[in-house]
Amino acid sequence: MAISRNSPPLHERDPREYLRFVGEAKGLHGEQLEQQIREVMEQVKIQPVQNRRISALSKGYKQRVGIAQALLGNPEVIILDEPTVGLDPIQIIEIRDLIKELGRSHTVIFSSHILSEVQAICEKIIIIAHGKLVAFGQPDQMERSLLSGNEISFTTDAPSGLVREILSGMDQISHLTLEQADGGLTRAQIKTGRTDVYAVSKELFFTFARRQQALLELTVKKASLEDIFLELTEADPATSHREAEDPNEESEASQP
Repeated sequence: MAISRNSPPLHERDPREYLRFVGEAKGLHGEQLEQQIREVMEQVKIQPVQNRRISALSKGYKQRVGIAQALLGNPEVIILDEPTVGLDPIQIIEIRDLIKELGRSHTVIFSSHILSEVQAICEKIIIIAHGKLVAFGQPDQMERSLLSGNEISFTTDAPSGLVREILSGMDQISHLTLEQADGGLTRAQIKTGRTDVYAVSKELFFTFARRQQALLELTVKKASLEDIFLELTEADPATSHREAEDPNEESEASQP
């Protein structure tokens, strides 16, 4: 591969020229290179802009070109660092769909600080805090195992004293907060350490029903990835370090 002094800089080339340059750097040549260029351009859907200068492309298409060059040579692992930063909502959805599609045939390591995006895309999640590994597992396992408790909020017309009496028979409750609302209603928020918060809410419903007391509202708040991230990363660094050093214990904690 030779680069002439008169050759335009890479960002002034069109996607096909750029991909040809990268492919040659990866050791691809001739028809094999041209075929792979056609395949990756189709895979990331950049054919409509293949003759435009890369510098003139939207950021979404530039991201696609970057992913296309990573696909040349058919690597087993693709690493994407913040691939949706600076994109508009439509471009973000398109890049997310592309990453999911790539995940069917490649191992994709995807780095992002947008946790809702991580939760929507990734099958397994690694959380690093203070330079140390503090969590690794599937999103639903983290929700069930790593957060201290899920929350249930409800509103009833029963007085607060009766609410406390009814709830006293439920040993799954780790925390209770009551407040009086307008119209003589009582609002309550409970936390439970049980992994199946829906089972707790079901028992709560029937416990009140047996006492012939109405639940006017019932809301389950499950742990989000943001909650998990805050709990783990705000922990003491030394504690996080010790937890990360015991892979067997961490693996067991990640099991459903």
